[in-house]
Amino acid sequence: MGSSPAGQASTVVQHYGDRSSKVESRIVIPVVVGSSPIGHPSFPRAPRRSSAAFEPIARDAVARIEASARGVLGSSDPEFLHQLRVSLRRLRAALRAYQDVLPGKERRRLIRALRRLSPVLGAARDWDVVLARHEVSAGARARARSAREAALAMVASEEFSRALAMARALQAKGAGEPAQQFAARALERAHRKAMKRAKGIDWADAARRHEVRIRVKRLRYTCELFAYAFPGRATASYISALKAIQTILGELNDLATARRLVGARADEAPLLRRLDGAWSRFARRRAFWRALA
Repeated sequence: MGSSPAGQASTVVQHYGDRSSKVESRIVIPVVVGSSPIGHPSFPRAPRRSSAAFEPIARDAVARIEASARGVLGSSDPEFLHQLRVSLRRLRAALRAYQDVLPGKERRRLIRALRRLSPVLGAARDWDVVLARHEVSAGARARARSAREAALAMVASEEFSRALAMARALQAKGAGEPAQQFAARALERAHRKAMKRAKGIDWADAARRHEVRIRVKRLRYTCELFAYAFPGRATASYISALKAIQTILGELNDLATARRLVGARADEAPLLRRLDGAWSRFARRRAFWRALA
């Protein structure tokens, strides 16, 4: 695993669609050579055993976290913070999905460490979204700056560095079981939790809806982690359906956040109707990992 010398300036060019952001920062975060572009995580190529897949996934996630962290500290582009949070969530999803082949104590300690980062980074991201969509008061802008400063402090903190060191040190144990069998069990677990959370839901209930949104994200990331074990159109179609639901839930969450932070009002009814239809169609889908049962 290559790294830049501690304390030296590093220059990173990030691409987001047709935009690029060039940042230079002096921070002591190792650079992993050869990582994939942020926003396009790489996944293992059909390993035969479950334990063989975790470490390349974890290395890739940590590389993305590190690259996004440099961007957060060296640029005002809000996309870096967004990508940082996505990469942290993907790492946490991998820790849950591969729980059976990871040392329990170390895995739980790392999940707790990563979870402690979320509130501060999430608060800053909430303000990024609001500022991009709404005209706000000077007082609101001051609160947004405070949230951004707290996020910068968190990313530059020893706590953040320790969490990444723990992630780099974590290793799978044993050979594990056949990859497809292992994947099916992990997918079933994530699916069951998502469906249970959504059972009987009133989509207008923002708190319940947010809980479902979290479970949908976890299910989607788990599907993407294990897609290599179930290649084919059924897998791609299933993930696309999850992405569509996640998009609607995200739009509703943005409305709720703007209402909470700056009192913005918007009609949720069209989105709620779309969500109800999308979820009903999704709930009737055959899970791709069950097709071979």
